[in-house]
Amino acid sequence: MTKNNKEIKSKIEYQEVLAEAPRRGYEIIRLSRIKYKENPDTFIDLRLFQIDHGTDDETLHPTKKGIQFKEDDFQRLIGKWTLVPSLLFHRVILRKSWPHIERSEFDDAVFKAFKSVEIEVRKACGYSSELIGVKLMREAFDPENGPLTDYTVPKAERQALADLFCGTTGLYKNPFSHRDVELEFNEAFEMLLLASHLLNIIDKRKRMKKS
Repeated sequence: MTKNNKEIKSKIEYQEVLAEAPRRGYEIIRLSRIKYKENPDTFIDLRLFQIDHGTDDETLHPTKKGIQFKEDDFQRLIGKWTLVPSLLFHRVILRKSWPHIERSEFDDAVFKAFKSVEIEVRKACGYSSELIGVKLMREAFDPENGPLTDYTVPKAERQALADLFCGTTGLYKNPFSHRDVELEFNEAFEMLLLASHLLNIIDKRKRMKKS
């Protein structure tokens, strides 16, 4: 940790990570809530961190690439600053889900996000619309013969990815399609980050199929 980073850390009363998403193999974008000592306000910090793969715990080093503003202004600002959604979210999420976030329709935003994941998986595999939900994910990412499976990685990792897609579909898409689910902004934001990550995986697998 640099001297400057140590000085900043010493001024922080508490810090809570709200959400984070990988950007490259050596970078992470993190959304945090920060309270500084001797300051009555709480701040929201959106920042790019570099991962130090040379350390045992892969230490994260904050960069100067980021923005910070009072938490009270956050809801108002995100409706106007395109930086926040465009930096973090997949283009499909921006189009389908972000308008619901701006209207505080958080459950609709999450449902649309994971419905989009399902649609993109089905399109990438060429499956019919009758194949849906967890069954769709099991077939698409089957460790032995799934069309979106990466056979260059160990079988355990192939199975883990299938479980990830199945789990998120069962936990986030299915319940939101059957009942109203009460959500806070932060919860919905994290779920959209996860859906964006899944969509990026699908895009990568589609490129692999073409190559």
